[in-house]
Amino acid sequence: MSRRHWVSAAAAVLASALIAPAQAAAEPTPQPADLGMAHLSDLYVTTTSDGRELLRFSATIVNVGSGAFELAASRPDTGSPWSVSQRVSQSDGSTVAVPTSADMIFDTGDHHSHWHVRDLESYDLLRLDNGVKVGAGVKTGFCFFDTHAYELSLPGAPSQGVYRPASCGSHDSLDVSMGLSVGWGDKYPWNFSGQYIDITSIDNGKYRLRATADQLGLFAEANETNNETWLDIMLSRRNDRTSVKVLGYGPDALNPAEDSGSGGSNNGKKGNPPGRS
Repeated sequence: MSRRHWVSAAAAVLASALIAPAQAAAEPTPQPADLGMAHLSDLYVTTTSDGRELLRFSATIVNVGSGAFELAASRPDTGSPWSVSQRVSQSDGSTVAVPTSADMIFDTGDHHSHWHVRDLESYDLLRLDNGVKVGAGVKTGFCFFDTHAYELSLPGAPSQGVYRPASCGSHDSLDVSMGLSVGWGDKYPWNFSGQYIDITSIDNGKYRLRATADQLGLFAEANETNNETWLDIMLSRRNDRTSVKVLGYGPDALNPAEDSGSGGSNNGKKGNPPGRS
């Protein structure tokens, strides 16, 4: 090879070497969601017409990740099962569809007449002294969207909610989508259908009410250790009336606990819930 040709070849190799890092740097990177729970609130004990006692509470699932939490479900016709994928945000503004094993259910008895994702949230009642589970939430399906601002100081958090309930579809829909923006949450109020744990046969005493986001690990997240919140309570019955008293608050999505939240110790903070509620 002549010197002239060698110099030209070397220049081409050098140019390629300089371009390659620039191209690599331009590759989009994932900006995953991060699900968690805000502090539980609005605790009430109500009695049904047939005498059952229900522990009601409000629960808010939140997204504290670097990208939106978005699900898209589709089916070829109304007689076919749904395929559910998670749209993972990328740094260039695009999304990547990741298949999930999530399931869709319609209505779930709440008369909202739209589709829900099964098991997005779960609720448990545990004995505080030994962690034994004595009750579970009735509600199993959730249509989620931006209802409440949670932490708008997070990078990428919009000042207004982006996701709306209309995207949860109707009975004959073939495509539905749901989402939570960064820094936003979806609150299920205490008086919604199914938003309770039946405590009719549960004794007086101290318990831990626990709420967990994505307990089954169906979705991709940046952090799996901040998915639950809890509060410790005292149930008391006197003169045919049951009351509930908050003894202490556990973690929230931005302040995960060192404790596993499985019961067996009362290490919650007493008083009002710290920070966001």
